[in-house]
Amino acid sequence: MSQSGFGPVARRSVSDQVFSELRDAVLTGRFAPGDALPPERELAASFAVNRHAVREALQRLQAAGFVKVVHGGGTRVLDVRSSAGLDLLAHLARSGDGLDPTILRDGLEMRRCIGVDAARLAATCGTAEGHERIVAAATAYGCPDIDDADRAFWLEVVEASGNFAFRLALNSLTHAIDGAPGSLDALLAADRADLIPHAPLAAAIAARDDAGAARLADAILTQAIDVWATLTDDGRTLDHLTKGA
Repeated sequence: MSQSGFGPVARRSVSDQVFSELRDAVLTGRFAPGDALPPERELAASFAVNRHAVREALQRLQAAGFVKVVHGGGTRVLDVRSSAGLDLLAHLARSGDGLDPTILRDGLEMRRCIGVDAARLAATCGTAEGHERIVAAATAYGCPDIDDADRAFWLEVVEASGNFAFRLALNSLTHAIDGAPGSLDALLAADRADLIPHAPLAAAIAARDDAGAARLADAILTQAIDVWATLTDDGRTLDHLTKGA
């Protein structure tokens, strides 16, 4: 191990490997906000890669809000709580330590907030065509040939809401879910199994009943938060769900 503390990485997807190593070093607190990362030359030697791969990884880190590259002044670590966007959730899901349970809860609460407001807006602002797609999407739950009816349903609801910011937030949440499938499968099982049926929600949206749509969406999206609370009761943690995601 070199002085910088990093070891060689596999030759496949070299820049991606370097990016992941440095990202995890920031997320785990190995490098705190304000710290300087080792110089490019030292990082290249540590990872046993060329400087171009390191430079590309640093540029990606900067674009994601992890660091600030100052020409002639090195690379400084940023406070991701102030500099990163929603895509940080996906990075946290893919980090070596997995999702922290409290961040997992935060993501589920954000999902509920967006879903409730999207359902309300879809009811009041959605088009008849959008409502038809939502109703059709609700019938897909339980169909053996449809892999992800739940994702498709909420995508139609968000699209019908007409709120572009909601769509971007949904994209970020989806990326985080894809990055930690083991963490989310147990929490979202009731939603995906249509335990609280989505058809009445679709009907309320189609009937332009904004209050009813919001109430039904809240009930559906609260399920995952309730499961999270159950799994963290009595001092238990979500380690068995979050580690190794």
